[in-house]
Amino acid sequence: MTERTENLRLWIGNWFDDSGDPDGYVEGCNRAPEWLDDPDQRESLLAFRDELAAHIRDSSLQSLAGSEPQWNNDEWHRNLYYDLFGPEAPPGDPYPVPPEDWGHRRQTPYLFWLPKRADRLSEANRAWLAKRGLTHEDRGDHHRRPEPPDYQQRLERLTREGARQAWMSESD
Repeated sequence: MTERTENLRLWIGNWFDDSGDPDGYVEGCNRAPEWLDDPDQRESLLAFRDELAAHIRDSSLQSLAGSEPQWNNDEWHRNLYYDLFGPEAPPGDPYPVPPEDWGHRRQTPYLFWLPKRADRLSEANRAWLAKRGLTHEDRGDHHRRPEPPDYQQRLERLTREGARQAWMSESD
């Protein structure tokens, strides 16, 4: 089972929790390239990226609120991975988002919190969009993918295999 490390707790808690702080979230996403270039931050951020990918693969992170369905929680973490690291799917993601959906059919927290007017975008916002091949006008409506038909069976199998634990919100 992929354990939740202190490193993951720090990155999520300081920048990327689901409390709805748009300024901190957007700033963290804008600073990710800078952190990757900083020898003091790089190793920690890459370890966070790898752990986040493992949790997405195993559906093993409980939602911070504790009551979200696991599928919604997994999707939120996919959005976070995209917002921080770009359009390449996390390694091992069993339900990757089609690349053409990002920004068009699927709006992430970063895209949602961008200024509504293009003339108010910062240089960091423009760089973030360019890295993902998007423009301000490309932003689509929020879209939630439905839970795949085999998802619940997959959760049960991963739980039996010890890759994850079942959460209270999964019980009937």
